[in-house]
Amino acid sequence: MSLLLDKSRKQLKHRSHEAIAYLFNYIKLAPLDQVRVVIFGQGRTGSTLLENLLCSSGHFRQNGELLNTSKGEILFPTDFIRGLSKWKSKDNFIFHVKIYQLTRDRRRPIDPSLFIHTLYSEGWKIIYLRRKNKVKHALSTIIAEHRRAYHKFDDHKEEFNLFVDCEKFIEIVNGRFISEQMEKQVLDQIEYFEAIYEDDLERSDTHQITADKIFNYLSLEQRDVHTRYRKINTFPIEKLISNYDEFADCLKKHGWQYFLK
Repeated sequence: MSLLLDKSRKQLKHRSHEAIAYLFNYIKLAPLDQVRVVIFGQGRTGSTLLENLLCSSGHFRQNGELLNTSKGEILFPTDFIRGLSKWKSKDNFIFHVKIYQLTRDRRRPIDPSLFIHTLYSEGWKIIYLRRKNKVKHALSTIIAEHRRAYHKFDDHKEEFNLFVDCEKFIEIVNGRFISEQMEKQVLDQIEYFEAIYEDDLERSDTHQITADKIFNYLSLEQRDVHTRYRKINTFPIEKLISNYDEFADCLKKHGWQYFLK
């Protein structure tokens, strides 16, 4: 009973939060000096890490995945995001969104191109985040589900012994390719900053360099950044997968063996 009451309270708080955002959207103008940022990218590309790094500078407060449907579907996402940024107008504003939080995850899908282009036309800055290695991208999802936790905050090395269903894995990888193609269509004809996980976020020694580039893009003062987030897997692929030979043959059949390097 207490769990049901707690869930009801959270849903009520979520809906009241949504209503206040709509109100602010219609009664308040967007402040001219507020820097507003959307991090656009798939899950397991480092979006939470990147937002955390940028917020550690003091330029932003972390908002996370505001359109994640786990707490309930936001009825009017564009108005909601606008309203929240106006409500919190004393600070710059940042959040991150995945393309499928606008489409697949919603009972009432919205056009992701219209969503992104509308914010862009109103002065929002877009940071596009992607991973080059689609095999490791897909494995990252499997590892997170295996751990039942998507983030890590210590330096303890975790070992995994995963049996990978090759047919399902191919579906996941294809889904990553399809989502990236859709993302690039969404971003057509607008300016954005592109960050690549392997080059800009995977190693901690690149974090400050990446943040400084983004601060320049946003016309913000360069400041030191830091994070508690840690890389989950530090082992090569062959040490993660119990049926590695079968897995490698499967990738080779699809021309993806280069992702194993």
